[in-house]
Amino acid sequence: MSATEPTFDMCNALLTLENAAVETYSQVIVQYDPEAADAALERIRADHQANVFELNRFISDLAMEPSAAGGTWAGIEEALKESDALIGESPILKCLQAGEELGISQYENVLASEDVSEAAKALIKRTLLPILSDHLIDLQQRRDQGQ
Repeated sequence: MSATEPTFDMCNALLTLENAAVETYSQVIVQYDPEAADAALERIRADHQANVFELNRFISDLAMEPSAAGGTWAGIEEALKESDALIGESPILKCLQAGEELGISQYENVLASEDVSEAAKALIKRTLLPILSDHLIDLQQRRDQGQ
């Protein structure tokens, strides 16, 4: 196994997670904000799209093939069926928060790995991870508005 394989594997897993985030937010926006009036949701999706771009570029620079896998975060389809609002204790907001928390956890796991390159860790610390905490704050504020 080459030294870049663990870095590639872990960054590709993060890329899959980010692709799923983009798809998840896209579905929520289509259902609840078809006029794209909700700037917060649009910004969060754009942040995840930027992370996809950065991870694609990083993986390509390793001379490896970035993953195109994605899907949606677990539970979002059911939450979309159950909820009619994006405030308060909405199942959708709970699912979005859980997805962001999963993303943070996965990034932190990669940072803790001794097998991942320092370049990958620097990208995560500098660019990819910080914005996810802001997403949690935005989603929690939205939930708090409904109480």
